[in-house]
Amino acid sequence: MPEPSAPLAAAVPEKVVIVLAAGLGAGQAANASACLAAGLVARQPNWAGQALRDADGMLSSAISHLPIIVLTADEARMAQLRERLSLPMPGDAGMTLFPAYAREIHEAAEYWARHRHTSHRDQPLLGVGLAGPRRWVNALTGSLPMLR
Repeated sequence: MPEPSAPLAAAVPEKVVIVLAAGLGAGQAANASACLAAGLVARQPNWAGQALRDADGMLSSAISHLPIIVLTADEARMAQLRERLSLPMPGDAGMTLFPAYAREIHEAAEYWARHRHTSHRDQPLLGVGLAGPRRWVNALTGSLPMLR
């Protein structure tokens, strides 16, 4: 792990949102959220992982430097979101998908192959991660409720 340094000044997304399918159990929701967040931060690594050292000298990585809002969508609203995801994305935006079929796959290469050969326009999604300009994220997520 690199030594701690001054906070990163590189561009970070204005807004980060994870939308989860309604009805997921707590464990499924936690897993989907973690996977979606990992995919988003891998694309734009400057908004998480700042090297930190505590008063005792323990070195760790910072959690997200931004709030991550977790919303929920019933089946109909998730389908509407899925349709809007095919619209052009701003260049500084990122998106991750957690298709329902991913629950059954435990090897990354198998998931990547399945993803590459699947049209996600009509696939059930357990979650979507969005990071980018506030206006774009808000246009996609509208008035979806917070996950409770």
